[in-house]
Amino acid sequence: MSTKRIILIVFIVLVILLALSFWTGRQMSKLNLGGGTTSIIGSESWLHLNPSSYIPEYSEILPMNFFGNQEMNSMQGMVEKIRAAKDDKRISGILLEPSGVQVSYATLNELGLALQDFKQSGKPVVAFGDMMLQGDYLLASYADEIYMEPSASAGLMLAGASANITFYKELFDKIGVKMHVIQSGEFKGAGEPYSQTSLTEGTRANIAEVISDRFNLIVNSIAQRRKLTVDDVLAVFNNREDFFMEAKQALELKLVDVAESRNALLDKYNISEDNLVKMRSYNPRAISKKSDAVAVMYLEGEIMGGTGSFNQSLISHAKVKEIVESIDESSDVKALVVRVNSPGGSALESEYIYQELSRLAQRIPVVISMGGTAASGGYYISCAGQHVVADPGTLTGSIGVIMMLPEATGLGKKIGLRSQTIKYGKFAGALNPLEPYPPELLESLRRNAGGTYDEFKSRVMTARGISPDKINSIAEGRIYSAEDALALDLVDEIGSLDVAIAKAAELAGVSNYEARNYPRKRSFLELLKETDLMNMRVASLFGPLPRDPEELAELLWERLNPNTWLYLMPVRVD
Repeated sequence: MSTKRIILIVFIVLVILLALSFWTGRQMSKLNLGGGTTSIIGSESWLHLNPSSYIPEYSEILPMNFFGNQEMNSMQGMVEKIRAAKDDKRISGILLEPSGVQVSYATLNELGLALQDFKQSGKPVVAFGDMMLQGDYLLASYADEIYMEPSASAGLMLAGASANITFYKELFDKIGVKMHVIQSGEFKGAGEPYSQTSLTEGTRANIAEVISDRFNLIVNSIAQRRKLTVDDVLAVFNNREDFFMEAKQALELKLVDVAESRNALLDKYNISEDNLVKMRSYNPRAISKKSDAVAVMYLEGEIMGGTGSFNQSLISHAKVKEIVESIDESSDVKALVVRVNSPGGSALESEYIYQELSRLAQRIPVVISMGGTAASGGYYISCAGQHVVADPGTLTGSIGVIMMLPEATGLGKKIGLRSQTIKYGKFAGALNPLEPYPPELLESLRRNAGGTYDEFKSRVMTARGISPDKINSIAEGRIYSAEDALALDLVDEIGSLDVAIAKAAELAGVSNYEARNYPRKRSFLELLKETDLMNMRVASLFGPLPRDPEELAELLWERLNPNTWLYLMPVRVD
């Protein structure tokens, strides 16, 4: 039997199993007479919060039903469950065991606020860690008590804040590729790694200031939650000798409360594996429907066109348009909060999304809630809101535009490719990476960049009431922390998602409301259908890449998509 035939059979079996899983889940849900969770939760149960790896802000996928009603962890889902557990008499407390968690500071803040609210019930939140990275510890620091494994092989690592930039210019020089970087905005440094061997001083200084603000935020947060002085915490980051701290040292520094095993924690709080309820499996009882709703639209990821209405990690006009149309059809939705977590992307797609949100803003109040990053295109679409709320850990700004145009004439010579164009028309065949770009083309693109940049600044000036003589001192691609953005009037206040929701309700004049999340969740079968996976030929999935060098060059060109202006933040801050 051929390999392709085997793959096709496996694929069909997978689809059948998925269909059976949803049928099983529906049958199980019928047994849930209480309207709450499908699993049996006894009294004195503990909610087990043990996130690992990356946590998205919102999951667009319905729970999988292979082994009960289990859903993918997301910030929104976990916050909702923590708050429900506060009033759930079956839940006695929360056990935190983060392991290698990768989240933005804004996501940590939302989870922390939910945990603080949970503690208002008088129920304890306790944490345990063995190999704790910084994100794990920041989440654990919200607990009433932190236990740490005393073994010498365990450790706690607190690094600080950083941003790493890899430079490709010398590599490109070696392989014969020249990157033309066309930008407007003096500090718009997204192209510098491709055209230089180090950051320009202005870009470096701007990024350094943002990293300093982030470091101070981390230090102050730990000091506040652990009741330490800022100097004590600074000493942990700057003066300790070892990369990983053992439990004994962490205890001496008052970063943890108890240097004992996990079993010791479980014994103290009378927790067993049987009364631990996994976060994925915990389904709060349904809350009675309110008369009005505030829609919360989660937009996370890079802004890209042509990705359809469903993509978990990308933002597109098609996705936003579908959500807006759904809101338009819901007469009980009185306001909208747009939760933006994006470094930007396509300039044109950002404009289309801005137009879509602006049209809706003419009918109902639109409030922006900024997540970990709402910069460049992420800030552009935020200009559609009447009120902007930034999280304390938000990075924003980066008002500028860039296009990167690779010229591969040197590479073509190295691998034996030659190109000759016969043309009629001044710009015919101008975007051929295997021939030098005409000077008039590059000059034309620079003029286009100026026009696109002016449009960005115009959106900001209109939305934020910033004068033309002030905008250049704020724009030019600079990145800002939430505090700096507030001082520059780029945002209206600093607060959580709940603050934004409350503001939207206030603008709409409603008090008896519920938060309704968008985009709507899809089943896995819908995901397969909407991504056209079920209609793709197996051969196209597993077929070989083109071997002809010219075809390979064409494929590379398509993936680079150079004919796109980008509103894109140049760096990620950890």
